Amino acid sequence: MEEENGELRRTVSVKIGVFHHWMLTLRDIQYEIKEFEYDLEYQLYERDVTQRLYDATEDEKERKHWQKQRNRIDKAISATETELAKSQKQAAYCEAMLAIIQSDLEAEGIDPDELDLDTFLFGDEFDDEFDDEFDDVFDVDFDDDTLF
Repeated sequence: MEEENGELRRTVSVKIGVFHHWMLTLRDIQYEIKEFEYDLEYQLYERDVTQRLYDATEDEKERKHWQKQRNRIDKAISATETELAKSQKQAAYCEAMLAIIQSDLEAEGIDPDELDLDTFLFGDEFDDEFDDEFDDVFDVDFDDDTLF
């Protein structure tokens, strides 16, 4: 019976760990999205200013300069829009993963919104198992003379 409880706790710990991983992944992607949105707004404004300069310039050589600037900015806008779309798609994948994991945790009687993910640790039984695996590796006696 205790072995079943230990296995159940381990399974729940694993689910919480996976939930934690995907929450961090989503947070990182959301941060990227905000950066891309800022960059896009910046580039659009820069293009607007460049276009106004182009429109106000009568000298053909200067107009070519502003047109080249506009083309460069348009390429940057296109690249930023592409990266933004990729990040938004990744965020949607993370949200789909999290929805299923949340459902699994709720089925175990765990409210995912109540988890303190910043201090998440595996349970003691996981630590004990990990320690047992490496007992032989670290069970070495050193003399002071052998260290140097």
